[in-house]
Amino acid sequence: MLCLVGWLLAYLIGSFPSGVVVVRLARGIDVRQVGSRRSGTTNVLRAAGALAAATVFILDVLKGAGAVWLARWLALSPRLEALWSQGSFAWPLLDGPSRATWLAIGAGLTALCGHNWPIYVRFRGGRGVATALGSFLPLAPYPAIGAAVVGIGVIALSRYVSLGSIIGTCALPIGLALQAVYGALAWPVVWYGVAVAALIVFQHRDNIARLRARTERRLGQRT
Repeated sequence: MLCLVGWLLAYLIGSFPSGVVVVRLARGIDVRQVGSRRSGTTNVLRAAGALAAATVFILDVLKGAGAVWLARWLALSPRLEALWSQGSFAWPLLDGPSRATWLAIGAGLTALCGHNWPIYVRFRGGRGVATALGSFLPLAPYPAIGAAVVGIGVIALSRYVSLGSIIGTCALPIGLALQAVYGALAWPVVWYGVAVAALIVFQHRDNIARLRARTERRLGQRT
């Protein structure tokens, strides 16, 4: 039961439409009606400028990190320990450190789904890159930061935000696996990284088609 409560809260946190709210406050428009019609950082940059985009990026990262931190607190809080072993709250596979890992992974994934398909704004959200990054910061900060550096490097060289997002996200499971091989990380976190990479690549399928057709917009390019 606590697992479901934690994951539901994570979905609701992830669903907070930061891009929609910030652009509405800054420009009085719906960001989902302009540009790519997404509510993520890149489209906010086009619609409302750098300050609004930076604000949305930070908020989206905090959504992912906050959902995972909340889940770990639910899993490890001494005040809730008794509930985990009582009646319908008990789940044999979720015990001690394993409980914290699985609850955090589920929270990260549901927060990501909330960002991509937010209940508050008719399930039309972003692509999930910043929220995914945030969800890995409490779980595996070094691979997460490394993947972000890779993504930023690709963006700087190519001026394609979508390409940097895809390559950076796909680099993440590699860093996670290296840590897991040396015993510094639980393997379920690696599989979570693979699932996140697959989901984000799927969310960029229209960008991939435009990249192949050489019609994708570069960063700073005007329509």
